[in-house]
Amino acid sequence: MLNVGQIDYANVYPIFHHLQKLDGFNLVKGVPSYLNTAIREGAIDLSPCSCIEYARNPENYYIIPNISISGIHEVQSVLLFSDVPIEELGGEEVYLTSESGTSIVLFEILMRERYGITPNFTKDNPNAKAKVYIGDTALFGYYNDKSKYIYDLGTLWNEFTGLPFVFALWIIRKEKADRDRDEVLEFTRTLDMIKKDSKTNLAALIDHYQMKGLTTKQIIDYWEIINYDLTDAHIQGLLKYFSYAARIGRIKKVPSLDFFV
Repeated sequence: MLNVGQIDYANVYPIFHHLQKLDGFNLVKGVPSYLNTAIREGAIDLSPCSCIEYARNPENYYIIPNISISGIHEVQSVLLFSDVPIEELGGEEVYLTSESGTSIVLFEILMRERYGITPNFTKDNPNAKAKVYIGDTALFGYYNDKSKYIYDLGTLWNEFTGLPFVFALWIIRKEKADRDRDEVLEFTRTLDMIKKDSKTNLAALIDHYQMKGLTTKQIIDYWEIINYDLTDAHIQGLLKYFSYAARIGRIKKVPSLDFFV
């Protein structure tokens, strides 16, 4: 049986709402950083994972084609909350969430490559004058946080490159895919069908999903913004991100993209 990681955030709920109704696999919930470790260590077989996890260990995984968790422009759930303008963060302490892999590297890339500054990154001081959060914490803050400045990292990336940003890839451990190819192929076909239908009736999902502090309209607007495609433009954005990550020393090199086919 497949052990499938489930990101426990609103961003992928329209997919997992349908997946969890089906049999034949086991769902394991967690934040992205937990699922990255779980798939790396073999505790799960397949999952939407931070794209930086793939880049750091490409020999372990196949990418499931045609699906991702991405932002075309804004994303609303990968955000910088700051008491000062972003241009003034050079040398300032910036708290980075421990829940993320991809987004904290994205923030570092934007700081160094777009703004030419180097903040003092920390994971020990959540009271720093600037903070990077992801997922439901960031989404709640998008509408409710009192910070003077709120920056959407998806928007900053798109302004910088003109490309979508791929926050998560669906990846599978190669040993599982090679050993149980038919089982994996059946799951990926199911996943593709769910993806295609995932946004046809978002209002119906509200009966099953609640987030304290957000209105129904805000949640639906967010689901409409989150993008699940993996087009040529997405792949261009992904490879550009990898090239910057390699330039600043966060991955060894730009990996080749090995798809499950």
